[in-house]
Amino acid sequence: MFKTKLKDFAISAAAITVLAGSSYASAATLTNSAGSFSNWGGFDWASNGTAIVNGFNPLSATTSTFDLTYYASANSILDTGGVSIVGATIPLLSGNYEYTIQAMLNETSTCNVFTTICTDASFQVNSGSFNIWYDTSKDANQVTGAGITDGILLISGTITSQPGGGFNIISGGSATLQALITTTNPLYISPTLLTSTATTTLQIGSNITGWIAPTSAPAAAGGTQALPAGAILLQADGNQNFTASSVPEPGTLALLGIALVGLGVSRRRSAK
Repeated sequence: MFKTKLKDFAISAAAITVLAGSSYASAATLTNSAGSFSNWGGFDWASNGTAIVNGFNPLSATTSTFDLTYYASANSILDTGGVSIVGATIPLLSGNYEYTIQAMLNETSTCNVFTTICTDASFQVNSGSFNIWYDTSKDANQVTGAGITDGILLISGTITSQPGGGFNIISGGSATLQALITTTNPLYISPTLLTSTATTTLQIGSNITGWIAPTSAPAAAGGTQALPAGAILLQADGNQNFTASSVPEPGTLALLGIALVGLGVSRRRSAK
C-alpha cells in the first residue's frame, strides 16, 4: 500500500469551488434519537475520512481507469445554510448515534500533458453510487473500516457517466457532477428526497487533522475486508447538502481523484 501526504502545492492546486447553482433550497426534517430538526440541510463529514484508490497509474501517458472508495463518519448535522445545528452536533450528544457514508466511483483519467509524469489530465466519471446510514450504536472505526456500513439505510444515490473535470499541477481544477438520490428512508427524513440532488464537496489533502491510514476497508453489513493490493490511501474531508427540488441541480464536487495527478509527483519523489 502507498500512504501519502500531498505536498502543499498539490493541495492548493486541488482546491475547489464549493457549490454551483442554488445548493440550499427548501429544508427537510431529519429525525433521530435527539429529536426532529425541521431545518436540516446536510452533513459535515469528519475531516479524517479516507479515500482508497485502486488501480490508478500516475505514470501513464495515456489513460488510467481506477476505482475510488470514500468513507467517513459525520462530524455534525447541518442546517440549510451549511451551519451546524445546535443540539444535533454529534460531539454534544455523547455518542448517542452516528451517521456514516460510503461512496464508490469508477473513473478514467486521460493525460493531456506528459513529460516524465502526467502534469495535466482530464477525468471521466464512468459510474458511481453512495449510501448513508443512521446508527444508534456508535461503532464506526475509520482505521479498520468496521461499522461504516451498518445501521439503518438512510439515503442512497447514483452518479451517472459524466465528465469529471480536469486537473493541472499548477493551476488546479474542478468538476461538476450530479448525484441523483434514489432512496430515502421516510421514517427519518421528510419530505422524500427522491427528486433531489446531493451536492458533495470533498477535498483530498495532507495529514493535518489526525488521520490514520486504514488497515482494512469497509465491507457489507458493518464488516471489513482486506485493502486492495497496491492501493493508494488518502485522507479525505467532505461535506454534503441536499437540494429538495423537482429538477436536479448540478453541484460542484472536489473530483474524487482530482488530486491524483499531484499525487503522482509526490509518489515519484518519495521513491527516490
